[in-house]
Amino acid sequence: MRALILCLMLAGCASEPQKIPMPVAVGCVGAVPARPVSTFGAGAYPGDKAAAQAALIDGAAWEGYALKLEVVIAGCPRK
Repeated sequence: MRALILCLMLAGCASEPQKIPMPVAVGCVGAVPARPVSTFGAGAYPGDKAAAQAALIDGAAWEGYALKLEVVIAGCPRK
């Protein structure tokens, strides 16, 4: 009787293991981009035209930064 049980147990070990799908935590893809350095408000007030240009340059830099952050966040798993 014990030999039969032993044979059945060994036969069960010889079969291929079953694969069970299970979610696995995955880190975010990509590195966090560096924050842009603001030129507007740095130093003495340069005048209306130069200040407006600095504000436009900073706005474009922050838009690019936000887009890069969205790309990184899109690669992160949602909970």
